[in-house]
Amino acid sequence: MRLRSLSLLVMVVLMAVLSVSAVGAQDAERPVVMYSLVELYTIDPAVGFDQAIGSTLKQVYDSLFRYVGNPPTVQPWLADSYTVSDDGKTYTVALRQDAVFQDGSPVNADAVVYSAERLLRVGQGAAGLFTGVLSPGGTTAVDANTVQFVLNQPYGPFLDILTWLFIVNPAVVEANKGDDDGVTYLTNASAGSGPYMISNWLPGESYEFTANPGYWRGWPNENYATKVTRVVTRESSTRRLGIESGEADFVDWMSVDDAVALDGVNGIMGAPGPTLTVYDVKMNTVDGPTADVNLRHAIAYATDYDAMLAIWGGRGSRLAGPLPPSLSGDAQPMYNRDLDKAREALAASAYPDGTALEYVYVTGLEDERRTGLVLQDSLKEIGIDVTITAVGWADAVATFADPTTAPDLFPLYSGTAFADPDNYLWASFHSSLAGNWTNPGHYGNPAVDALLEQARATVDAATRADLYNQAVAAILADSPNLFLATTPEDHIVGPRITNYAAVYSPVMGSMEDFYFFAVGG
Repeated sequence: MRLRSLSLLVMVVLMAVLSVSAVGAQDAERPVVMYSLVELYTIDPAVGFDQAIGSTLKQVYDSLFRYVGNPPTVQPWLADSYTVSDDGKTYTVALRQDAVFQDGSPVNADAVVYSAERLLRVGQGAAGLFTGVLSPGGTTAVDANTVQFVLNQPYGPFLDILTWLFIVNPAVVEANKGDDDGVTYLTNASAGSGPYMISNWLPGESYEFTANPGYWRGWPNENYATKVTRVVTRESSTRRLGIESGEADFVDWMSVDDAVALDGVNGIMGAPGPTLTVYDVKMNTVDGPTADVNLRHAIAYATDYDAMLAIWGGRGSRLAGPLPPSLSGDAQPMYNRDLDKAREALAASAYPDGTALEYVYVTGLEDERRTGLVLQDSLKEIGIDVTITAVGWADAVATFADPTTAPDLFPLYSGTAFADPDNYLWASFHSSLAGNWTNPGHYGNPAVDALLEQARATVDAATRADLYNQAVAAILADSPNLFLATTPEDHIVGPRITNYAAVYSPVMGSMEDFYFFAVGG
């Protein structure tokens, strides 16, 4: 058995950060208001799985492990320590014994088992992360404070996906189970142990959360937000006015133009980086001209990457390949603009005199429209004509399943539910996902499949890293995507949140982690 527990140094640091006394903290109210484009259609941890819902789940529930910092690291939260069996299939987790649900009952091993089984049973949201990894019956209570997970096969990033196993109070769920496993009840109610409690819920309008004075873990600073209100604000102009006027302390889904214009004005700042958001253009690798690998090489060499980065006002970072910089180390881009190499690759293709391609993007996304314009200008240099078409997201997804209808070129953002190469490479490049929205170009390579399968079944970090490096090299040789940029966050932060840059974490659901915020006057 290999023991994995907090070192004394890490324990001391975490205690210093998270054990700040709240004496006197309730003397003043410190409300935080967020203007958000999106509504919370649910906060059931077995159903919801996106940025807004993920951040809200972290406020009302706790998980065994949690991402902290940038670059993000997995830290024990409800867990105290853990061991992994020599075959990498059995994880035994010892729980902290001071954790309690908001009704005062203990967060114990039975609650973890109940939460894991319910997640798999409901089969929505984060359950997809556990598909093929953990099956019903694979989670058991060893004793009141120890839980064991027996995996279907070794899975290297298992701790990373455990950050999405939020622990529910079995007694509360069972009392409100209904005929749908509590899904209806937990749409707008909490059964958690987290730092905030629901105090008001107006579907499609606003959601209010009040600090839990008895939160078992305490607060990281004495100026924590005593109340958080998310106001649904669908117009970007209204969100911008809100942050400018000080009515809002935090806004999302803002354009780069807005972020650049407001940065530094009256203490307003854009979210820091680097992010983990990958932005690339998927090419149809099965049907049409882009099925020709030499044509894809020509496109990769002809693209003006500097012009692409300018779309984000200089705030994006160039991708070297399919992984964000923090996960790809010192890798350098394989493809840079070189029109001689582009023409050479074109000459080796089935289209030496050029061809016509269609670039499809999602209606209303200005950065995607601008991407199309850069491609249009870049590729005409080598005789490729690009037509730009805007469609709704649902309409685009409907074309992906069949390679004969999938677009030649389609831009896509890939965020991260967990900060591991598997999060990016499996979804985008394993052939089992061909035709899925993450792999609209139907890319598949048996050698890449084998490497990805071996890597995710490997626990040793160095071996996994080597396997992923091999997979990335093979993917780059195939050039199924134009690897463009890690893009800036769409959040803008007001001056009352005084420590946002210090506590920012780029994992999905962690950019809005109000628990860590310090609030000024």
